[in-house]
Amino acid sequence: MPEDTSMTFNELVAEVMELTRRPDLQTRTEQAVRAATLKAHHSDFFYKDLYEQSVEFGQEYYIQNFLPTDIFTNFRKAKYVRFWNGDVDGYAGAFLEPIQIENALDDYGCNKTNVFYMAGQLLQIRTSAPIKRCLFGAYLHPQIIPANSYCSWIAKEYPYAIIYEAARVIFKGIGLDQQTNEMTSLVAEEYRNLKISNVDDVPFT
Repeated sequence: MPEDTSMTFNELVAEVMELTRRPDLQTRTEQAVRAATLKAHHSDFFYKDLYEQSVEFGQEYYIQNFLPTDIFTNFRKAKYVRFWNGDVDGYAGAFLEPIQIENALDDYGCNKTNVFYMAGQLLQIRTSAPIKRCLFGAYLHPQIIPANSYCSWIAKEYPYAIIYEAARVIFKGIGLDQQTNEMTSLVAEEYRNLKISNVDDVPFT
């Protein structure tokens, strides 16, 4: 089996301090690693950040809504909503169409159905038949706080995308321009490698 190259939060911090040779900046380095983790995950939409969860409503209605943060505490962005056909033992059905709230009306001025959209913090659903359940797919933020709950697949598979970015932030903060530029180039290279096979580029259907 291949060797596990994943790093813990503390190991990432230690690697950054080894690069910067500034062990006195422990707290700032920890902050930089957390920020670099978020930046790496937010650099694109990755299929490994996509999760699915069932949602059940109290009653069957044509119009339903829910707070995505009630489903996923680290919610980032909605990806899809699917019909759930039948009861608890049913099966996933067709996808609802994602729309912008400005496009909620059809060419005849009537409300579109079998659609979903974000309105403020709520995800709104309108269907042609009453529904009680659906499947919800969403991109999630990585877990970065507290340190003992740190969880990032990028930290496991592409740790230097985080390490170099955190080091860049430290070098920039202490005014070392040459080292900052070197880290900037290394971060760009790591991001290119990260995106080669991990971006969720399949169009919605």
